[in-house]
Formats: sequence, structure tokens, C-alpha cells
Amino acid sequence: MTNPIPGATALPTYHPQHDTLTKALHWGSLLAVIAAAATGWIMEDLAKGAAKTQVVNLHASFGTLIIGLTLLRLLWRGGAPAVEPLRRPWWLFVAAKTMQVALYVLLVALPLTGIVMMAAKGRSFEMFGLFTVPPLLTLDRGLVHSIEEAHEVMVNLLIGLVGLHTLAALMHHYVLKDDVLLRMMPHRSSTDNQS
Repeated sequence: MTNPIPGATALPTYHPQHDTLTKALHWGSLLAVIAAAATGWIMEDLAKGAAKTQVVNLHASFGTLIIGLTLLRLLWRGGAPAVEPLRRPWWLFVAAKTMQVALYVLLVALPLTGIVMMAAKGRSFEMFGLFTVPPLLTLDRGLVHSIEEAHEVMVNLLIGLVGLHTLAALMHHYVLKDDVLLRMMPHRSSTDNQS
């Protein structure tokens, strides 16, 4: 057996697809975003009362879940198994990284503005009916309108970015004919890649 060359670094081991936790966090985040959007639209049409309070609690719960999932995703990125890098033009790499950073920022900032908005109104919420989250800070109620506007702008930005992200995944699959989309699909096993 030969000894490794002193000072040489091992080449990284690349995997043909994302690991199970990365996929679960990706698709779980998407489901949480859809649920937060649905409850957000529903609560707009409800009159004040018990039903609206329940939907607002769900909306805030999904927002809090999105923050948690996003932070977990960011923590996991450092330890996740490396995926085979793609050969692509530099501009496509920059576009993908910019999109990724923008999505992560919005997935934290958007629900955070909702929580801050509730705090500014002095409201607590029930986290999926399990426990109460009190207003975490005290703010001037005069800021509520500005926070609401920022929240709405970020909702529209997130919808646009999710749409672009989806189109980019489809472009990779149907136009560039690489496996960017397939390596994130939940049903794909490592044996699929070896056939």
C-alpha cells in the first residue's frame, strides 16, 4: 500500500443527486410556502372573528416554519454531500447563485416581517395550536403600515422568484437536457443514476 503524498488534499467525492435531507427540506419548504400563501389569501377575505383568528394563526405558524426550515437548510448546506458540479457558462452559474441567495433572503425576511407586523399590533399567535408565541418586541403602531407594504412587496417578489426558479428547472430539463431537475426529485434513488 502506498502512502499518500504529504501535503496533498483529497479530491472531493461528488454525488449524482442531492441527499435525502436536502430534498426533504427543499420540498417541505415549498409546501410550507404554498400553505402560507393560501392562508394569507384566505384570511384577507374573512371577517374578524374566530375563523379569521384560526387562519391568521396558521399563516403565522407556516411563516415561522419557513424561517426554521430555511435556517436548517443553510446550516445543512455546509455538511451536505457535494453534488456533481455542472459544466455551464459562467453567467448561468452567477444567475443560479443570485437566484438562490435571493430566495433564501426572502424565505427569512418575508415571514419575519409578518411576525414583526403582529408584534407591532401587540398580537400573539398559536403555533399550530401547540403553544402561544407572544409579541417578541414592542414597536410603534405607526410602523405597521410600512411593514405591511414591505410584506406585500416581498410576497410579489417571492412569487416571481419561485416562478423563475421553476422555469429555470424546466429549462435545464427540456432545453439544456441536464439533470438539475432530476437530482432534486424526491422519488429518485441512487440506483437510478447508475443505470
